Amino acid sequence: MRIRFAFSSEPFEVQSATFTVQHATCIDIFLVDVPFEHLFLVLKDPEQQIRALLTCKTRTKHFIVSESAASSSNNTLAGKILPGIWTITFVRPALHVGAVVLDVIPGDTPTGVTTPDNFSVLSQRPNRVLQHAEKWYRGDLHCHSYYSDGRVSLSDICDSAEDNGFDYLAVTDHSVITTRLPHRPFLVLPATEITLDNEVHYNAFGFNKLIDYGHYFSWHNVSKNTILTQLFHDLSGEGVLISINHPFSEGMTLQHDFDVRDIHLFEVINAPHLAGHPIDNDKAIRFYDFLWNQGFRLTATGGSDAHKPDGNGVYPLGKPTTAIFSRELSIAGLLAGLRAGRTTISNEVDCQLHLRQSGRTIYPGDEVSGEVNFAASCSAHALSWRLMKNGDCVEETYAQTFIRNISLQKGDVIRLEARRNEEIVFFMTPIHYGITLPSVFQFAALLAQFLLTQKD
Repeated sequence: MRIRFAFSSEPFEVQSATFTVQHATCIDIFLVDVPFEHLFLVLKDPEQQIRALLTCKTRTKHFIVSESAASSSNNTLAGKILPGIWTITFVRPALHVGAVVLDVIPGDTPTGVTTPDNFSVLSQRPNRVLQHAEKWYRGDLHCHSYYSDGRVSLSDICDSAEDNGFDYLAVTDHSVITTRLPHRPFLVLPATEITLDNEVHYNAFGFNKLIDYGHYFSWHNVSKNTILTQLFHDLSGEGVLISINHPFSEGMTLQHDFDVRDIHLFEVINAPHLAGHPIDNDKAIRFYDFLWNQGFRLTATGGSDAHKPDGNGVYPLGKPTTAIFSRELSIAGLLAGLRAGRTTISNEVDCQLHLRQSGRTIYPGDEVSGEVNFAASCSAHALSWRLMKNGDCVEETYAQTFIRNISLQKGDVIRLEARRNEEIVFFMTPIHYGITLPSVFQFAALLAQFLLTQKD
């Protein structure tokens, strides 16, 4: 069956088409003619269960929804192909012109390559433990495959993660959730980069189901910001952690508005490997410090945002890495570590950080008063270490090690960063004491206040 969705002139829209399945064990979906844009397709079975969430901004044009997990495509969920009326919903979250054309073909024989070595990402038990050890776990929280606009396979990404010795990985293809991934020894965090347009992008972690974008964008007489606010509120209520990504990268217009109380994370270092440095990580860090000073306890994260091999043919996964301190290597453990702010970010340096107070260990994100000892080191380089208090540098030292005591008073937010040739290479979520609760909650108002403090 051929389905065509022609775009209207509305700022966003939802259209649906139905087709009948009588006797089938699989459904082939071919993206025949689709714009390479952030447009979504949601497939539901007769019981209104989501069986596929696809983006038009993908280099993959054929998907299989199957009863067999081995023959089910990524971005789909295996299960019984029920007889009855199936629905495919097209979601256009931003203004575009044109149309989407696809073929939907129920059948008995999948017309693709089986992947018996893949596992179901969303079927993982959150409390399944890969390592019973309380320690720092390393990985990359931001990367893309050809299931969105990346230029590498999921196998390539997994190979790179394994070569890097990662403990965990999050594949964040735009707006879709990776459902099938090759078996590897590391943990996989179910994730996506929610991308409605090029105003702001958001990573989200900890899913156990696919997102029903059609539900939100089918509302009438509401703004996109209202939809975004409710989506974030609902995801946050389900335990999903949401991050503001690379806010000051080229092309980001920052026109979204939402309640920042539903945001948990902030990407302070994004894709420093890119030629020409199109992403202003320093400005992002200043905004991050500003939000902390407004009372938002946001966990710092970093991500390579890797899409393709670099000029040397190397896929830049892990540039940077985010280390998460967790009681164990499990989905629940890593999410708890992220929620608590127990993170450091490193870009091509091997840094160690130890925080102590009266003989006990302190961790990034902790609330603590009084004197705390900072002890940090870099194994191979002298770095410019900067101790930051409430967004201002209070001490800077060029050395391989940094050891200082500093006292936290009420309202203090203190963190340590390190730079090499003025480029940020190490960062930690702050420790803090007695910071005031936020009085302004809307992103647009907070951004406007921040921009007034900037000279650029």
